[in-house]
Amino acid sequence: MQLHTVIVSWNRLALTRQTVESYAATVTLPHTLVVVDNGSAPDVQRWLLDCPLLDDVVLLNENRYPGFAANLGWQLAPPEATHLHRSDNDTLFLPGWCDGLAAAFTHPRVGLVGLTQEGDERWTRYADWPVGGNAVIRRDVKTRYSEEPWREGWAECGQFYKDVRREGWRRAWAAPGIEYLVVDDPAYYEATHAARGLPAPDRESPPIGG
Repeated sequence: MQLHTVIVSWNRLALTRQTVESYAATVTLPHTLVVVDNGSAPDVQRWLLDCPLLDDVVLLNENRYPGFAANLGWQLAPPEATHLHRSDNDTLFLPGWCDGLAAAFTHPRVGLVGLTQEGDERWTRYADWPVGGNAVIRRDVKTRYSEEPWREGWAECGQFYKDVRREGWRRAWAAPGIEYLVVDDPAYYEATHAARGLPAPDRESPPIGG
């Protein structure tokens, strides 16, 4: 099993750094690590360019959102990569997450694995968004993230899960794999929604990040 991980970043330098460093400190599988940055402030992009832990960095000049960034980063996977991983930039990778990931993929029809425990992300209780944004697929899975503009009540994670399931694959979780460094950041999520012309998220609906 060889992993190709794409971390999607948008500002939040301290969190981005913790995400990258915790990944590098805990990953035990053969891997490549790429960050696709959605038009962050100059200090974030400078840190990414100087970071020795990354195999590649893609700097976008505007926020194209997580789906576009993940797809773009996955295109950079080397031929030997067997699994494609997308992570947000507010993630703490826990020791042992690679063992849990490999175990989750033991079943040959499992094509999509989430790195949170089932139900950990409050929005995973929604029927159309059960895995969350930190997910790994087999490279054999043909589905890629939708790059449609976001709209109220819709984000690419839910559509991705539906498309993977429609392709005939099962889902699983690899908990405990990660913890989110920010459980609730209203100002950040209000900014991401405003940037897309969406109303501010309420406390119950899933926020849109990236």
